[in-house]
Amino acid sequence: MAKQNSLLWRITPAKGGQDSFLFGTMHVRDIRAFGWIETARETISQCDIFATEFDFSEADSVALSSALTLPEGKTLQDFLSRGAWKQLIYFSQKKLGIDVASIQHMHPMSVSAMLATANMQDDMAQSLDETLYGIATSMGKETTGVETFQDQIKTLHKISFEQHLKNLTWTLKNKKRQQKRMKKMMKQYESGDIKALYQSAKKDAKGMRKILIYDRNITMANRFLEIANEKALFCAVGAGHLAGGKGMLRILKRLGCKVRPVF
Repeated sequence: MAKQNSLLWRITPAKGGQDSFLFGTMHVRDIRAFGWIETARETISQCDIFATEFDFSEADSVALSSALTLPEGKTLQDFLSRGAWKQLIYFSQKKLGIDVASIQHMHPMSVSAMLATANMQDDMAQSLDETLYGIATSMGKETTGVETFQDQIKTLHKISFEQHLKNLTWTLKNKKRQQKRMKKMMKQYESGDIKALYQSAKKDAKGMRKILIYDRNITMANRFLEIANEKALFCAVGAGHLAGGKGMLRILKRLGCKVRPVF
C-alpha cells in the first residue's frame, strides 16, 4: 500500500458512503511543494469539510507566543554552549538575514524549525497548508482539525526543554547535513514517496517518535474516521504521518477503511 508513490489517498469508510481524502503536505512556502495544488483544489471542491492538523481558526496567538517564548529574562545564550551560541549568531545573520536579538527569546523548537527550513525557497505568500486552507474557505467549506490547537501545545510540552536544546545544538553544528536532508526530503516529496518521507520524519524525530509521530497518528486517524463517517472530508497533514506500520493509512486500513492512492 504505502510503497505506491502518491501524496493523495482516497479513503472509503467500512460502512460505505462518500469517499474522503487524505493528503500529505510539507509545511513550507517553497513552490516545489505545490506540484499537487490543482489536484488538491479539484478534490477539495468535491468534499463537504476540510481539515488540517488543527483548525487554523482555533489558533490562539497569545497562547502560542507564550508557549514558544523563553521565561522572562532568559535568552538562548543562557542555555546554549558558547560554540553553539556563536553558530546561532552566524546562522541568523547569514541564513535568516536577521540579528540574533530577534530570535534569542524564542523557544529552541521554533529556532530549530527556522534553521531547518532556511535553505527552502519562500516563493509563495503562505505555506502549502495555509494555501489549502485558504482554498477551502474561499469555496465556503466547513473547516476543522484532526487535532486541536491545544493538542499541539501539549505535544510541545511533552518533550523536555533539554531535548529541544539538544536538537537545536545538533542543527547548529550540522548545518550542511541538515541542508542535504532537507534537499533530499523535498525530492522525496516531489516524487510523492511517502514511505521515504516517513523514514525521514522518523529519523528527524529520534527519541521523540512516539510523541511527535505515533501517538499523533492514532489521534488524527481516529478523528479522520469520525468525520469521514458523516461527511466527505479532505484532510491535509504532514506527509510524514501517512506511511509506515504506525502511519495514518495503515491505522485507517485496520479500522476497516478501503485505502487507495490517487494519481
